[in-house]
Amino acid sequence: MPSEVKRIDDCLSIRNGHLFIEECDTVKLMQEYGSPIFVVSEDQLRRNIRRYKQSFEAGWADGPVKLMPAAKASWSHAIQKIVAEEGCGCDIYSPGELAVALESGFDPQYISVNGVPKDAAHIENAIKKGARITLDGIEEIDVVEKAASRLNKTALVRLRLRPTISGFRKFSHFNPTGPVATDIAAMSYKGGMMYTQAIEIGKRIMKMKNVELVGFHEHHGRHHQSTKYWTEQMKSFAKEIGYVCKALGGYQPREISIGGGFAGHRDPFNAETHYSEPYQLLALHALSILLKVFGSRIRYAVIRFIINLMMEYVPNKKLAPSIEDYARACTAALRKYLPKNGISTKGLMLQMEPGRSLHGDTAIHLTTVKNIKPMDRPLKWNKYILDTTQFWFTGGIYEHHLHDYVIANRADEKKTEKADIIGRSCYGDRLLPFVRLPKNLKVGDVFALLDVGAYQEVSMSNFNAMPRPATYLVRGDKAYLIRKPETLDDVFRRDVMPEHLKSKARNASSN
Repeated sequence: MPSEVKRIDDCLSIRNGHLFIEECDTVKLMQEYGSPIFVVSEDQLRRNIRRYKQSFEAGWADGPVKLMPAAKASWSHAIQKIVAEEGCGCDIYSPGELAVALESGFDPQYISVNGVPKDAAHIENAIKKGARITLDGIEEIDVVEKAASRLNKTALVRLRLRPTISGFRKFSHFNPTGPVATDIAAMSYKGGMMYTQAIEIGKRIMKMKNVELVGFHEHHGRHHQSTKYWTEQMKSFAKEIGYVCKALGGYQPREISIGGGFAGHRDPFNAETHYSEPYQLLALHALSILLKVFGSRIRYAVIRFIINLMMEYVPNKKLAPSIEDYARACTAALRKYLPKNGISTKGLMLQMEPGRSLHGDTAIHLTTVKNIKPMDRPLKWNKYILDTTQFWFTGGIYEHHLHDYVIANRADEKKTEKADIIGRSCYGDRLLPFVRLPKNLKVGDVFALLDVGAYQEVSMSNFNAMPRPATYLVRGDKAYLIRKPETLDDVFRRDVMPEHLKSKARNASSN
């Protein structure tokens, strides 16, 4: 009999108690390829790309739409090849990302070279290959002009603005240490220029023979998941484009890029942060001092009760707006506010650079319980140690992610026990602090961390000299290796021993 399928989303499902990604049983993947591994769904990536295209095209009949996913979110060759096959452009930051983009088959005219600062060799290579340069500082324009003149080519450039989102003042999710208004938090980011600088550069470009201004760019990032944030961002962007174009004598752009920062559906971003927690812990600390007079037994009993009552981390249950919601908010705002600021939308190409929302739900991380550390006295605080580490989720740690999770081989069991899920490094390595789990997890049980497709696998480090794990691409019921697991030789490949230390090592061994 066919098993009952309980869908989690478009690519994840539960069948006979096991987690499936597309048509692949994750438990069997672990048995065949080892633990831990990253697993990416090709079908989900293609579905997300097509949803983005259809949604923005539906709201932007004024001109062409070009999806320009940020390579930094997942820059492996196989992933970028899929993105290129779907007809996308590519947003790149470094010379390495430019090399991957070119090798993956992106049309160079739809490769956007962003970043600050860019070195001269990177700029010259980008112009030579025919990519667009997004100017992000007044210092770059002379470098671009000299390189274009040397190559006898026309450098196509955009100006990156940093509009103040004055109409949106909710707490920024980018600040885990305390609540800060989004418009203030956005000012701390290095990307983008004041419109006064953009005007100065624009006037100089108008006089240049080998440099052509084609449009404008902005990117504020994932400060808030609401569509209101995007409406106000587009309003501010349109206003600043209008300022610059008016100062340039009525210049009309051929293209604009609204950047990225759309939230992923389950949205693990900053879900580990609770702004009230420091005050709760401070109150608990004060209470624990007062309880000293009653002796350790009563003190720990009270603290155990309060911690069990208070401490629990839950992955974000408030789903972010859909891709379609974001598209409607952005396109409606741009069509309203660009004309109000003197900018014609007829024939104007609209670009966007989603990273986390495009790639996030395409991948999972499979890892195994290796050690169990029960503790019931003086506090109940069980710990399960996995064969992975937070150092393989550097991007998520920086952004205070709390990923949703499934026990892949016990996927349909209720979660009733609280425990810490710990990684293998010598740091505290609390991957999932005080979360609910099925009772009596065992060594060998398989964890699946969800929504790790953006910024996670590509930000891994080798802390504790640990070789990084492999990545597999699944398509239907087939799995393909797309990034090999490291060996110890790979970890130490960059090390070089000076001659004087080699001789001392020989002397020490001879003694």
